[in-house]
Amino acid sequence: MATREEVLAIPLEGAPSPLWWQLLAAIGTFIRRKPLGAFGALILILTVVVAVFAPWIVRFPYDEPHFADSLTDPNSTYWFGTDHLGRDFFSRVVLGTQVTVLVGLGTVILAAVISLVIGGVSGYLGGWVDMVAQRVVDVWVALPAIFLLLTFVAVLGTGGTGFLGIGRGPDVGLQPRDGDWIWYTFFRSTVVIFSLGIIFAGYGSRVIRGAVLSIRENVYIEAARALGATDTRIMLRYVLPNILPVVIILATLNLGIAVLAEATISFLGFGIQAPFPTWGRMLADEGRHYGVGHEYLMLIPGLAIFVAVYGFNMLGDALRDILDPRLRGSR
Repeated sequence: MATREEVLAIPLEGAPSPLWWQLLAAIGTFIRRKPLGAFGALILILTVVVAVFAPWIVRFPYDEPHFADSLTDPNSTYWFGTDHLGRDFFSRVVLGTQVTVLVGLGTVILAAVISLVIGGVSGYLGGWVDMVAQRVVDVWVALPAIFLLLTFVAVLGTGGTGFLGIGRGPDVGLQPRDGDWIWYTFFRSTVVIFSLGIIFAGYGSRVIRGAVLSIRENVYIEAARALGATDTRIMLRYVLPNILPVVIILATLNLGIAVLAEATISFLGFGIQAPFPTWGRMLADEGRHYGVGHEYLMLIPGLAIFVAVYGFNMLGDALRDILDPRLRGSR
């Protein structure tokens, strides 16, 4: 006969599974149904890990020249070769990952917050607030994005460091000056994150407004008003949770665009200034001037940009299929 302890150890039929088991099952289902989305998630995780632990991964200081080894092809000492100054290309590519992660994630977070405030308030309140806000957004999105971005980074300046004093503003808040850790790179990336976030928020606010307009007409919103709930409580308790899937979809879809935009302005010479490496600037400086005969200078940063953008876009598409009710169940 079984003891009392053995009986209690037998799982009851229909009992809920542990949280970790449900999480593993959800991840397994996601990998099985959306393999490309799982690949994108893997790329995102790897880039974040490489960016955070970059100072431990690099093999040489990113700005240390070895003139005797300039333009050396990839070998056992220099895994990705060297540039025209003899700097280790592998170390520079690894540190460039920090810019990709910070600009990508920082841009989508900033854009999501601004879009939620403008689109949420505009869509929920309606009336003259909605009219004024949408006319401002119309002007906002009417300006060509690339020219607006170049104007922002040119006016604010990307040569210095700053946090709350964006670009050329006052030195407000912490001001670390130099270092290889991702915290220092964040201050170098402030202007680019701010500029891209402002531009992306204009387009995102329209999508958020449309979602809020459809939600505010639901019966449970009317019931909350009838029970005396304030507008602030309704927006935070009922509207915000229902538009979060839209926000997540926007963020993941904009992640690849943000990375590509940062690479574009770096290629044009307006991004984070040398000597700190970015993939776009490496492609412009080393790849364009010394790529003939040393094709790895073009292929490696170009391939890094391609893999990152492709992976982030695949993750965004997969999350859109899962979170969007109209596409739920599609493959």
